[in-house]
Amino acid sequence: MADDTPQVTPEGASRCSGSLWCGAATILVLATVLAFTTNSLRPSHSIHLGRDYFNENPAVETDNGSESEVSGNGTEPDSGDPPMVEPDDGIQRLSFEEARDNFYSGEDEFEATGESIYLFVDARERDLYEERHIPGAVWLYHYESEQLIDDLRPELEMAFFVIVYCNGGDCEDSLHLAADLSSLYGIPTENIYVFEGGLNEWVDNEMPVVSGSERR
Repeated sequence: MADDTPQVTPEGASRCSGSLWCGAATILVLATVLAFTTNSLRPSHSIHLGRDYFNENPAVETDNGSESEVSGNGTEPDSGDPPMVEPDDGIQRLSFEEARDNFYSGEDEFEATGESIYLFVDARERDLYEERHIPGAVWLYHYESEQLIDDLRPELEMAFFVIVYCNGGDCEDSLHLAADLSSLYGIPTENIYVFEGGLNEWVDNEMPVVSGSERR
C-alpha cells in the first residue's frame, strides 16, 4: 500500500525555516515602529531614550535648583571638604571682611554726624582694652557687665549694629556677652553680632588700633 504522507525535503524545510524567520523579523520591526510612534505621541509620560534608568547614583535636586548625585547608600558623595556646621545658639557671626566694612562705614558716619549706628564692643579685661582696641570700641567686660551696662545702654540701644569682640580663637567672652546683651539687658537680638576673629585677626590684617582709655 502506497504511503500518501507528504515528504518534507531538505529544500522545503529550509524554505519553511526561512519564512518563519522572515515573519518574526517583520513582526519585530512593526512592533518597534509602533512603540516609537506611541512614545512620541505621549510627551508627558514618554520614555526618555537617553536616560539611564539604572543609574546607581541618581541625581537629586538641591535647594538652589541644581542637581547633585547621591551614592548608593543614599548619601551625597564626599566632595573632600568637611561639612560646614552652623552654630545653633542664635548669635550672628561676622567675618573679618564684614567687620572691616562695618568699621569703615561707622567711622565715615561718625566723622560726618558725630554719631554712628555701628558700635564695636570690647568684651575683654580693662588692661587688655587699654593696651589696644578697635578705634571707637566701648569697653564692656563680660564679667563686670552688670556694673557697666547702665552707662552704655543709650548707645547700645541706638546702634543697629552692635559688634562684640574679644581676642578671637579660643576666647568666648564675646559670645557670652552677646548672649547677655540679648537675654539680660534687652538689646534686640537682630542687632547683635560677634566678630569671632577678634582683635587677633584684626591686627593680623593690619587694621588700625588705639591704646589707652580713650575710644579713638
